[in-house]
Amino acid sequence: MPTAIKADHINPFIHSTLNVLETMAFTKAQIGKPHLKTGEEPVCDISGSIGLTGEAAGSVTVNFVKGVACQIVSRMRGEEHTEIDATIKDGVGEIANMVAGGAKGEMQAKNMNLSIALPTVTLGHELTHSHPHDVTCVVVPFTTDTGSFTIEVALKTS
Repeated sequence: MPTAIKADHINPFIHSTLNVLETMAFTKAQIGKPHLKTGEEPVCDISGSIGLTGEAAGSVTVNFVKGVACQIVSRMRGEEHTEIDATIKDGVGEIANMVAGGAKGEMQAKNMNLSIALPTVTLGHELTHSHPHDVTCVVVPFTTDTGSFTIEVALKTS
């Protein structure tokens, strides 16, 4: 059975996501209702994942459909992109890295030790992610003027 996950473990990733979108992509996001992941949802075209180790181990994954990824990264770069190319892949990896880094900082300020790995970007049509059965995964949906995206925070706490 997965370990219980606390709001203190999810909120830093939510705060960081909101901050990254607003400061780096000039995009305001609204949070939807977080929920435990069941099955293989959400479906996306591109995702950026960062591994986490320390007092909480697992990953954070940012999931986008093509159009939303292109618009958000275009805003970050100040140039228009309409297809998933090397710039979009780099931008999604950068978003995942900044989200994880911001959350790490917030968690360390609360005396929770956390280390992050390098980002991995995955592409695919109707891409889904699965997590080990003993890891709790919370899906947090966000809505922006460019469309919707999700983050998945999959953590096993010590």
